[in-house]
Parts: sequence; C-alpha cells; structure tokens
Amino acid sequence: MALPLDVQALVERAQSLMRRVTARSSSNFKFAFLFLSPAQRDALTQVYQFCRVVDDIVDERPPGAEGRAQAEAELAAWSQEVAHIYERSGPIRTDLGQALAGTIEHFALPRYAFDEIIAGCAMDLDITTYPDLESLELYCYRVASCVGILCIGIFGDQSELAQRYAKHLGLALQYTNILRDVGEDAARGRVYLPIDLLTRHGLSEEDALRCTYDRRFLAMAQEFHDIAESEYQKAWAELPNMPNLRPLLPAEIMGRTYHQLLAELRSRRFDVFTHRAALRRRDKLKVAAISLALTSLPLELPGARAVRSVLA
Repeated sequence: MALPLDVQALVERAQSLMRRVTARSSSNFKFAFLFLSPAQRDALTQVYQFCRVVDDIVDERPPGAEGRAQAEAELAAWSQEVAHIYERSGPIRTDLGQALAGTIEHFALPRYAFDEIIAGCAMDLDITTYPDLESLELYCYRVASCVGILCIGIFGDQSELAQRYAKHLGLALQYTNILRDVGEDAARGRVYLPIDLLTRHGLSEEDALRCTYDRRFLAMAQEFHDIAESEYQKAWAELPNMPNLRPLLPAEIMGRTYHQLLAELRSRRFDVFTHRAALRRRDKLKVAAISLALTSLPLELPGARAVRSVLA
C-alpha cells in the first residue's frame, strides 16, 4: 500500500540523510570500531546514523517558517518511529528504524536515551545561546551523554557506574567539541559557550560571533577548558571501582582521544580560528595502547586498582 505523500517524503529524506551520514563518519569513530564485534559495529553505526539524521533535520532545514515546520514534522516522525519500535504500536516506516528495532531488542537499549537525543536536537530550533553552564549541560546531556549511554549498552555494560561514567564522558567530549568549534559555530550564528562565562571575562555574544581572539578570549577559553577537564576526571573517577573495564575499551579510546585534542587546544593557546585540532596517527595508536592496558587489568590482580587510578 502506498504511503501518504508527507510520510513518503519523510522516509525518502531519512534514507538520503543516512547515505550522507555514513560517508562522513569521523576517523576517530572508525578507529574505535576496530575493537568491536561485527554485531556491535553494526549497532553503533545505526545509533550514530540516528544521531546524525535527527541532527541534520534541524541543521539543514530550509530557512524561515516553512523550514521550521518541516523540521518539527520530521522530528515528530522520528519520535513516532521510536514509539512504534518500543511500544509495537504501529508500522516502522524507515530502513534505519527497522534496523534499530533489532538492535534495541538485542542490546536492551533504553528508550529514554533516544527520546532525549531528539529533544536535544529540537532545542537547536529555538536556542542559539545558553545563559549559563547549567542550561548548556542539559543540552549536552541530551545530545552527547545519552549517546554515550546507548554506546555503553552496545559495548556490554549498563551498570549504574558505567552510566555515570558515560554521562560525564559525554559532557567532556561535547565541551571539547564546543571549544574546538567556536569559529565554525559562529559562522552558523551559534554561540554554545555560556553567556555568563563570556561576561565574566569581558566578552559579549557579539564578540564570540566576530571570533574575537585576545587576552579575554584566552582567559575564558582556559576556564572552559578546565570545566571540560573536570568532566573527564569525573568520568575516570568511576573506573577504579568497576569490576570489568573491557567493555569500555572503545569508549576509553574515544574519551582519551578527545582528551588529547583538549590538550592540543591548550598547547596552541586556544587558537581555534586558524587551526583545527587533530591527532596524528601515532598519537591515536598511543591512546589505543593506554586504553587497552587500562581496560585489560583484572580488578583482583594485586595493585590493579592503584594502576587504574594512575592511568585514569
């Protein structure tokens, strides 16, 4: 039976976005894939595609009221798709939805994480600035921490400790992205740095949009760096008490890769306007080696808890 025209349009757009998403997945993401089983790789690819699809619905919408209405309709369609998967209350209309249904059942992934990711992307329809860290944290929790919670479910650990780890690591990664992408976001008319943080250092939203780079920016960037660093340390503080870290190896590779990116930003005096931070292949291999060593230590091994604390 033919689908209604509006539904058919949503399906076709979702499939088009999926093809583009797969082509532009990051090299860091692919590197972590090396340590996953084929089933885990497929599942993580689907989660990543879902995130990019709903993000692109907002970021690549046509301008004006018509574009907003289109984005709202497409986000609502994905909310309905998630509901149909979990509630078995209606047909699953997209190829990605069909694939996710099997993945969700196999890995017992929590519904709230998908709903929160959609809600986070919807925030970008109305919000271009965040008044303080608390409001930014809600956004980052939705678009990053909830992705992490789905990922650790795929990796094989859905314990309370692992979920706290994922929450803080997700915030840390997103804060690192925000600091790295200040210039790119400004070109899109967005300022993710908290306005009260800018104000404390004598900067305004307009300064951020103009990509002002001076001693005020350096002081502000250092404070935001420290906020991100704090989230990395909160995530790693959970590791010494986990009985089995091996399922978290891919997450550790991603986390420690982005921690190195944060260090590079600082070493370049936060010049995010003329240089995009990136790691060399040998640096990625070093990160992978440290992560593998950390996650391979059995907790019952004498001294393992102390070594984990040092590596973390």
